[in-house]
Amino acid sequence: MPRRVTSLAAPHASLAALCFLALAAIALPSALALECDEAMTGFHDNDIKSQAWQDIAHANVQAVRDAVADDPCYAMMRAGDGRGPLFWAHEFYNQEIIDVLVHHGADRAARDRGGKRPDQMIRAPPMTFEAPPADDEEEYEYGADDDDDDVYVTKSSSHDEM
Repeated sequence: MPRRVTSLAAPHASLAALCFLALAAIALPSALALECDEAMTGFHDNDIKSQAWQDIAHANVQAVRDAVADDPCYAMMRAGDGRGPLFWAHEFYNQEIIDVLVHHGADRAARDRGGKRPDQMIRAPPMTFEAPPADDEEEYEYGADDDDDDVYVTKSSSHDEM
């Protein structure tokens, strides 16, 4: 019966390759760290952050997906109170948005100005209204006649006349 000879080099080469890949996977995130503008990650408010809060509060998952696809820094942005999309997704308890944000780099260990992590947010009450679609919003124009001294007249009931 012929003897089967196995090379010791092959298993060691595979082991070495696996070790290299494991080390590369650990070093890779820091090597490819996303550089975000301070306007996104700084602890201050702006229109983009306000819109993000609205989209998350109204469970608009597609808007969040589109925003993070357009700008990956969306997942890491922070508002004036130190909170951001991941905090708001926890606050409104939307697991689908949480998953999207974490997948795109949101930091689960981030802390707001008060020291809370996203998963420590108290659940907000459910929204009781739906935001109108952007195309249906009415624009109001105020002229010179429209000022703050409007008089409001209420109809008195029959009980008031007694």
